[in-house]
Amino acid sequence: MAYSRSLASTFFKTLIIGALSLLATGCATSNGPLATLESNKANVPAIDYEMVGIPLLYQGFGSSVPITKDLSLTAAHVAKVNWDSVVAYHPECDIAIIKSDNSKVTSFPDMGLVYANETVITYGKDGFGNLLSGKGVYHIDLNFTNNSYFKKCNASITDAPIREGMSGGGAFNERGDLVGIISSMASTYNTRLANGEKLPYERLSLFVSLNFVKDWLNSEVDNFYRSKDSVLTWNPAATNDGQLANSL
Repeated sequence: MAYSRSLASTFFKTLIIGALSLLATGCATSNGPLATLESNKANVPAIDYEMVGIPLLYQGFGSSVPITKDLSLTAAHVAKVNWDSVVAYHPECDIAIIKSDNSKVTSFPDMGLVYANETVITYGKDGFGNLLSGKGVYHIDLNFTNNSYFKKCNASITDAPIREGMSGGGAFNERGDLVGIISSMASTYNTRLANGEKLPYERLSLFVSLNFVKDWLNSEVDNFYRSKDSVLTWNPAATNDGQLANSL
Protein backbone atom coordinates (compact mmCIF):
# COMPACT_ATOMS: atom_id res chain seq x y z
CA MET A 1 0.00 0.00 0.00
CA ALA A 2 2.05 4.38 -1.33
CA TYR A 3 2.72 8.05 -0.52
CA SER A 4 6.14 9.79 -0.67
CA ARG A 5 5.56 11.14 2.85
CA SER A 6 2.06 9.89 3.40
CA LEU A 7 0.59 6.45 3.34
CA ALA A 8 0.28 4.36 0.24
CA SER A 9 -2.97 5.11 -1.52
CA THR A 10 -5.50 2.97 -3.26
CA PHE A 11 -3.78 3.58 -6.58
CA PHE A 12 -1.92 0.39 -7.42
CA LYS A 13 -0.67 -1.59 -10.39
CA THR A 14 -1.96 -4.99 -11.45
CA LEU A 15 0.58 -7.79 -11.26
CA ILE A 16 0.81 -11.04 -13.15
CA ILE A 17 1.95 -13.55 -10.53
CA GLY A 18 3.90 -16.70 -11.26
CA ALA A 19 4.09 -17.87 -7.66
CA LEU A 20 2.71 -16.75 -4.32
CA SER A 21 3.40 -19.00 -1.33
CA LEU A 22 1.20 -18.53 1.70
CA LEU A 23 3.26 -19.17 4.82
CA ALA A 24 0.56 -21.22 6.51
CA THR A 25 0.68 -23.91 3.82
CA GLY A 26 3.93 -25.41 5.06
CA CYS A 27 6.52 -23.50 3.06
CA ALA A 28 9.58 -24.16 5.22
CA THR A 29 11.76 -21.41 3.87
CA SER A 30 12.47 -17.86 4.91
CA ASN A 31 13.28 -15.04 2.53
CA GLY A 32 16.02 -13.40 4.58
CA PRO A 33 17.90 -13.22 7.90
CA LEU A 34 15.81 -12.88 11.05
CA ALA A 35 16.78 -12.00 14.60
CA THR A 36 15.61 -14.05 17.59
CA LEU A 37 14.38 -11.81 20.40
CA GLU A 38 13.41 -12.16 24.05
CA SER A 39 9.64 -11.74 24.33
CA ASN A 40 9.91 -9.77 27.58
CA LYS A 41 12.44 -7.33 26.18
CA ALA A 42 11.54 -3.63 26.38
CA ASN A 43 9.97 -2.15 23.24
CA VAL A 44 9.18 -5.60 21.84
CA PRO A 45 5.47 -6.02 20.98
CA ALA A 46 3.38 -8.90 22.28
CA ILE A 47 3.09 -11.64 19.65
CA ASP A 48 1.24 -14.92 20.22
CA TYR A 49 1.88 -18.38 18.82
CA GLU A 50 -1.10 -19.87 16.97
CA MET A 51 -1.43 -23.63 16.59
CA VAL A 52 -3.32 -24.56 13.44
CA GLY A 53 -4.64 -27.76 11.93
CA ILE A 54 -6.03 -31.02 13.33
CA PRO A 55 -4.18 -32.71 16.22
CA LEU A 56 -2.41 -35.95 15.25
CA LEU A 57 -3.36 -35.49 11.59
CA TYR A 58 -1.95 -32.17 10.47
CA GLN A 59 -0.56 -29.43 12.64
CA GLY A 60 1.06 -26.16 11.68
CA PHE A 61 1.53 -22.82 13.29
CA GLY A 62 1.11 -19.11 12.76
CA SER A 63 1.14 -15.91 14.78
CA SER A 64 -1.25 -13.27 16.07
CA VAL A 65 -1.04 -9.77 17.52
CA PRO A 66 -2.99 -8.81 20.67
CA ILE A 67 -4.86 -5.51 20.21
CA THR A 68 -7.16 -5.52 23.27
CA LYS A 69 -7.54 -7.66 26.40
CA ASP A 70 -9.96 -9.92 24.52
CA LEU A 71 -9.04 -9.62 20.84
CA SER A 72 -6.11 -10.27 18.53
CA LEU A 73 -5.45 -9.84 14.83
CA THR A 74 -4.12 -12.59 12.61
CA ALA A 75 -4.11 -13.60 8.95
CA ALA A 76 -7.44 -14.94 7.70
CA HIS A 77 -5.78 -18.08 6.37
CA VAL A 78 -4.42 -18.75 9.87
CA ALA A 79 -7.76 -18.01 11.58
CA LYS A 80 -9.56 -20.50 9.33
CA VAL A 81 -7.53 -23.42 10.70
CA ASN A 82 -6.46 -22.37 14.19
CA TRP A 83 -8.20 -23.20 17.46
CA ASP A 84 -9.47 -19.76 18.40
CA SER A 85 -12.96 -18.34 18.03
CA VAL A 86 -13.17 -15.99 15.06
CA VAL A 87 -14.95 -12.68 15.64
CA ALA A 88 -14.79 -11.48 12.05
CA TYR A 89 -13.08 -12.08 8.72
CA HIS A 90 -12.46 -9.17 6.40
CA PRO A 91 -14.57 -9.79 3.28
CA GLU A 92 -11.66 -9.34 0.87
CA CYS A 93 -8.33 -9.16 2.72
CA ASP A 94 -6.21 -11.78 4.46
CA ILE A 95 -6.94 -10.53 7.97
CA ALA A 96 -9.21 -11.65 10.80
CA ILE A 97 -10.12 -10.72 14.37
CA ILE A 98 -10.00 -13.59 16.88
CA LYS A 99 -10.87 -13.93 20.55
CA SER A 100 -7.86 -14.26 22.80
CA ASP A 101 -7.11 -14.05 26.51
CA ASN A 102 -4.67 -11.15 26.51
CA SER A 103 -5.07 -10.35 30.20
CA LYS A 104 -1.33 -10.78 30.78
CA VAL A 105 -0.38 -8.33 28.04
CA THR A 106 0.87 -5.13 29.69
CA SER A 107 0.78 -2.85 26.66
CA PHE A 108 -1.18 -2.91 23.42
CA PRO A 109 0.12 -1.17 20.32
CA ASP A 110 -1.45 1.89 18.75
CA MET A 111 -2.74 1.36 15.25
CA GLY A 112 -0.79 3.41 12.73
CA LEU A 113 0.45 4.00 9.21
CA VAL A 114 3.69 3.53 7.34
CA TYR A 115 4.99 5.78 4.59
CA ALA A 116 6.84 4.96 1.39
CA ASN A 117 10.56 4.30 1.99
CA GLU A 118 10.09 4.17 5.76
CA THR A 119 11.24 1.32 7.96
CA VAL A 120 9.03 -1.71 8.60
CA ILE A 121 9.80 -4.19 11.36
CA THR A 122 8.21 -7.64 11.13
CA TYR A 123 7.47 -9.79 14.19
CA GLY A 124 6.21 -13.36 14.40
CA LYS A 125 6.81 -16.78 15.97
CA ASP A 126 8.66 -19.82 14.67
CA GLY A 127 7.68 -23.46 15.24
CA PHE A 128 9.37 -23.54 18.63
CA GLY A 129 7.60 -20.41 19.84
CA ASN A 130 10.63 -18.18 19.47
CA LEU A 131 9.97 -14.53 18.67
CA LEU A 132 11.52 -13.55 15.33
CA SER A 133 12.05 -10.12 13.85
CA GLY A 134 13.08 -8.72 10.49
CA LYS A 135 13.78 -5.18 9.38
CA GLY A 136 13.36 -3.55 5.99
CA VAL A 137 11.60 -0.83 4.04
CA TYR A 138 7.99 -0.44 2.94
CA HIS A 139 7.88 0.14 -0.83
CA ILE A 140 4.52 0.03 -2.57
CA ASP A 141 1.04 -1.53 -2.74
CA LEU A 142 0.15 -4.03 -5.44
CA ASN A 143 -2.71 -6.19 -6.58
CA PHE A 144 -2.03 -9.89 -7.26
CA THR A 145 -4.39 -11.03 -9.98
CA ASN A 146 -4.32 -14.78 -9.30
CA ASN A 147 -4.59 -14.81 -5.51
CA SER A 148 -7.99 -14.49 -3.85
CA TYR A 149 -6.67 -12.52 -0.89
CA PHE A 150 -4.96 -9.89 -3.01
CA LYS A 151 -7.14 -9.73 -6.09
CA LYS A 152 -9.40 -7.10 -4.52
CA CYS A 153 -7.24 -6.18 -1.55
CA ASN A 154 -3.95 -4.35 -1.84
CA ALA A 155 -0.83 -6.19 -0.75
CA SER A 156 1.74 -3.94 0.89
CA ILE A 157 5.26 -4.81 -0.16
CA THR A 158 8.25 -4.68 2.18
CA ASP A 159 11.72 -6.18 1.93
CA ALA A 160 11.71 -6.93 5.68
CA PRO A 161 12.34 -10.70 6.01
CA ILE A 162 9.65 -13.16 7.09
CA ARG A 163 9.38 -16.94 7.30
CA GLU A 164 7.06 -19.84 8.06
CA GLY A 165 4.99 -19.20 11.16
CA MET A 166 5.10 -15.42 10.89
CA SER A 167 1.78 -15.29 9.02
CA GLY A 168 -0.59 -13.39 11.26
CA GLY A 169 2.25 -11.59 12.98
CA GLY A 170 2.69 -7.85 12.89
CA ALA A 171 4.32 -5.25 10.69
CA PHE A 172 5.28 -2.22 12.78
CA ASN A 173 6.67 1.20 11.99
CA GLU A 174 9.59 2.73 13.87
CA ARG A 175 7.23 4.45 16.33
CA GLY A 176 6.04 1.02 17.42
CA ASP A 177 2.60 1.40 15.83
CA LEU A 178 1.01 -1.72 14.36
CA VAL A 179 0.65 -0.90 10.65
CA GLY A 180 -0.24 -4.28 9.17
CA ILE A 181 -0.65 -8.04 9.50
CA ILE A 182 1.85 -10.33 7.77
CA SER A 183 0.29 -12.53 5.10
CA SER A 184 2.80 -14.27 2.84
CA MET A 185 5.85 -14.00 0.64
CA ALA A 186 6.02 -13.81 -3.16
CA SER A 187 8.76 -15.03 -5.46
CA THR A 188 11.17 -12.32 -6.61
CA TYR A 189 11.92 -14.42 -9.70
CA ASN A 190 8.41 -15.23 -10.87
CA THR A 191 6.53 -12.09 -9.88
CA ARG A 192 6.04 -9.69 -12.78
CA LEU A 193 4.28 -6.43 -13.39
CA ALA A 194 1.67 -6.44 -16.14
CA ASN A 195 4.31 -5.14 -18.56
CA GLY A 196 6.62 -8.07 -17.74
CA GLU A 197 9.05 -6.17 -15.53
CA LYS A 198 10.39 -7.63 -12.30
CA LEU A 199 10.08 -5.69 -9.08
CA PRO A 200 13.45 -4.15 -8.11
CA TYR A 201 13.35 -5.36 -4.49
CA GLU A 202 15.55 -7.86 -2.68
CA ARG A 203 12.55 -9.72 -1.29
CA LEU A 204 8.75 -9.51 -1.47
CA SER A 205 7.14 -9.86 1.95
CA LEU A 206 3.42 -9.10 1.87
CA PHE A 207 1.27 -7.62 4.61
CA VAL A 208 -2.27 -6.26 4.85
CA SER A 209 -2.09 -2.59 5.76
CA LEU A 210 -4.43 -1.56 8.58
CA ASN A 211 -5.10 1.65 6.69
CA PHE A 212 -7.04 -0.27 4.04
CA VAL A 213 -9.18 -2.10 6.63
CA LYS A 214 -9.50 0.72 9.18
CA ASP A 215 -13.28 1.20 8.95
CA TRP A 216 -13.93 -2.56 9.14
CA LEU A 217 -11.53 -2.99 12.06
CA ASN A 218 -12.97 -0.12 14.09
CA SER A 219 -16.53 -1.22 13.41
CA GLU A 220 -16.00 -4.88 14.37
CA VAL A 221 -14.05 -4.08 17.55
CA ASP A 222 -16.53 -1.41 18.65
CA ASN A 223 -19.44 -3.79 17.99
CA PHE A 224 -17.73 -6.54 19.99
CA TYR A 225 -17.53 -4.26 23.01
CA ARG A 226 -20.87 -2.60 22.20
CA SER A 227 -19.11 0.71 22.51
CA LYS A 228 -20.24 3.99 20.99
CA ASP A 229 -16.71 5.32 21.33
CA SER A 230 -13.73 4.06 19.38
CA VAL A 231 -11.98 1.29 21.32
CA LEU A 232 -8.76 1.22 19.30
CA THR A 233 -6.19 3.99 19.44
CA TRP A 234 -4.87 5.29 16.14
CA ASN A 235 -1.66 7.28 16.21
CA PRO A 236 -2.67 10.92 15.64
CA ALA A 237 0.61 11.52 13.83
CA ALA A 238 -0.55 9.14 11.11
CA THR A 239 -2.42 11.47 8.76
CA ASN A 240 -3.09 11.13 5.08
CA ASP A 241 -1.39 14.29 3.94
CA GLY A 242 1.48 14.65 1.54
CA GLN A 243 2.01 13.75 -2.08
CA LEU A 244 1.48 10.44 -3.76
CA ALA A 245 4.60 8.44 -4.38
CA ASN A 246 5.38 7.25 -7.88
CA SER A 247 3.94 3.81 -8.57
CA LEU A 248 5.69 1.11 -10.53
